[in-house]
Amino acid sequence: MMDEQQELQQLKEELETVKRLNRELLTNQENQDSLDFGWTGNLGHWYWDFPANKVTFNPMKATALGFTKEELPETVDFQFFTERLHPDDYERVMDAMRDHLAGTSPVWEVKYRIRAKDGSYKTYYDRGKVTQRAEDGRPLFLSGIVFDISKHEQEKEDLLRKNKEWENQSKRDPMTGLYNRSNILVKLGQTVSRISSGKHSTVSLIVFDIDNLVHQNSLFGPLFGDQLIKQAAEVIKETLADTHIAGVFAGGKFLIILPDVARKEALHVAEAIRKKFAGLEFSEPAEVTSSAGVAEYLPSETVSQFFNRADRLLNKVKSNGKNQAISE
Repeated sequence: MMDEQQELQQLKEELETVKRLNRELLTNQENQDSLDFGWTGNLGHWYWDFPANKVTFNPMKATALGFTKEELPETVDFQFFTERLHPDDYERVMDAMRDHLAGTSPVWEVKYRIRAKDGSYKTYYDRGKVTQRAEDGRPLFLSGIVFDISKHEQEKEDLLRKNKEWENQSKRDPMTGLYNRSNILVKLGQTVSRISSGKHSTVSLIVFDIDNLVHQNSLFGPLFGDQLIKQAAEVIKETLADTHIAGVFAGGKFLIILPDVARKEALHVAEAIRKKFAGLEFSEPAEVTSSAGVAEYLPSETVSQFFNRADRLLNKVKSNGKNQAISE
């Protein structure tokens, strides 16, 4: 007798499940004529019988992930999809669903990455809502629509990457790849301002210049002068740490910003660059040297005063025979 009652109860529950689905399909069919869901990436509708935890959906939602119809379980539950969410998206997606089920948000609307059969990830945009609730507010039925926006997201990422590349290129000197004049000065101002905010303890500046560049141009031509500038830039890149910043100021003059580096260490860096540059082999029989002025920022001075102090040291070197680096 008990078995018959249990079977009867099970049949009644299954009947209620079918009724809820049928009501939803009927409502959706009535609205279908006035709605156009033929958008790019549309994977169709889904329906979730909440008490039975049974999801009915357009097979495209699964085949887009690489599954055949035959590979799907006879009954698909909510976890079939949530278990494939990207780990970084899982909690956000589940929080959004919990908020909607509790009635604190009007719709469930999320973008998430979902793992395909081959291990790669697709990006889906999902939107749905509770369409039937019990008298006590418990959710009974949800319906929604899902889109595969993977191509759109990839195009957006590519565009953002290209924009970033274009932005970086606009800040760079085309000959050397270092920051151009305007942007190295911006970097200098930003670095100095970070001292007052406590992000840097100090900063040193090297004003580095190729000696006799105009004379070299007159002897061997401007292409040789360009070669000197390019090779000086390469030496600077090779010598500096990742936290250091370098840019072209004018002609063969470079600014090198050393955050959290005191004067004495900065002088060693300037000397290392000067010696490496002097030791290079060039395409012409030229005697190539360089000079540098090194200064550490003083809290009482402006950025212009800081730069001018390092530049005056460079001019002092130029007046005293060149081919050296000095600081004060």
